Amino acid sequence: MAWRVGVSCVDITPPLHIPELGFIPRQHRFQGVHDQLFAKALAAETDDGAAIIVTADAIGFHRNLLGDDKDFIAEFRKRVSQATGVASDAIMLAASHAHSTPETIGLTPLREVEGTAEWVEVLLDKLVACAINAWKDRKPAKAFASVGEVVGVAWSRRIVGKDGKVYRLPDRPPDEQVDREDHDLQLGILLFRRNDGDIVLVNFTCHPTVVQVNDFVSADYPGALMRFVESHLPDCKMCLFTQGACGDVNPVYQTTGDFDDVALYGMALAGEVIKQVALLRLHYGHPEREKVAETFRRISGWRSAELKPHIAVTRSEFVLPQRADLPDPSEAEAKYREASVKVGGQKWWMRSERSLSEEERRIGAEVRNAWERWRTAVRGRNEWERKVEVQVIRLGEAALVGVSGELFVAPALWLKCQSPFPFTFVIGYANGYNGYLTTQGAWAQGGYEVSMGQWALCGDGSGERVAEQALRLLRSLIPEG
Repeated sequence: MAWRVGVSCVDITPPLHIPELGFIPRQHRFQGVHDQLFAKALAAETDDGAAIIVTADAIGFHRNLLGDDKDFIAEFRKRVSQATGVASDAIMLAASHAHSTPETIGLTPLREVEGTAEWVEVLLDKLVACAINAWKDRKPAKAFASVGEVVGVAWSRRIVGKDGKVYRLPDRPPDEQVDREDHDLQLGILLFRRNDGDIVLVNFTCHPTVVQVNDFVSADYPGALMRFVESHLPDCKMCLFTQGACGDVNPVYQTTGDFDDVALYGMALAGEVIKQVALLRLHYGHPEREKVAETFRRISGWRSAELKPHIAVTRSEFVLPQRADLPDPSEAEAKYREASVKVGGQKWWMRSERSLSEEERRIGAEVRNAWERWRTAVRGRNEWERKVEVQVIRLGEAALVGVSGELFVAPALWLKCQSPFPFTFVIGYANGYNGYLTTQGAWAQGGYEVSMGQWALCGDGSGERVAEQALRLLRSLIPEG
């Protein structure tokens, strides 16, 4: 058996009228493009299976993007499956979660903005084409995996003190007063070596919020990482990025808005990627070195392997419990209607930030809070909104675990430790968006992630439930005996 691997890339940079995420009574309008957004696809095939993974410079993809009567993820999978013959369960659509990209996670009434419905259809067409073109590009390859570590890029954004309070950098309490500060320094890569160049898939855990809600379109540090690798790694055909369980993990210097910082974070991560690829090239594929190489890998503890050509997939959907403090929907709606009158009856989410006075901003925050209470009250009671997906794609001794939300990092770290696979990469923001998937006790601690908003529909301990289900799926892909 052998690997056959293909890749593809398509530009998904939006027109400037497509809004991004906003937290005052407007959806932010881009003023220009700092760096282009791309979707990239990896198609892998062996004699016993096939899979397609599409990763995109996007904040995420809610299933309602096409409207309430269609499922964006299901439509994407159906069209790709029909064109390639790859099973729908073996197709993944994931996002980097970059925050200076279009608002496609369903927190605002995007389709009410003129021209966005047509753009979403075009976006879907491009994502489908990207997957199909990767399938057509399949060529023989060898596959490898390794794990490195990067210090100085990511840290916990929910530092829990022994007083039970949640802190963020730079307001971290003294060491002796810190109870936990979960984060993941691991950087995982899959390397596919073809005669015409190397394909690298990267997995790292950190919110891409260096330039959050910026005037300019940007892929944030994942875009900088991929550009640096593709420019500086000899014989690199393509670099793809997958986001980890970064629900409570931020850059060390949080939301600086500085594109120089974007480049530096990207460079730091790219340096580890290039190092890992160099080591894989050095220690694998040379028969005359194999005895020494095998001894070195064993005694050094370096986590790496050549992957045997085998693909298997499994997937599960299940409904998570709702949050416990949902307000009454009718009362919440009445308060929103009352608050919206204060902005002159206009659709508050379509107003320009630059047109607002300080008083309007204050009133706008009131409107926004009332909107969130109302919509959270409605959506939190809807089981469809809380139907989470966990998908596992096995690639030899590596496993990709796709989760449709903002999984906290602690359950993901537990999953990596318990997994039967030596290389387990958790991919957040995959196949939908269910908001934050938290650890048990996070609701009592408070903080943004569990505040009243459509990003927090699923109840306490949802992260552990997702990780436990993921472990069951991982174990199901290990043959008995």
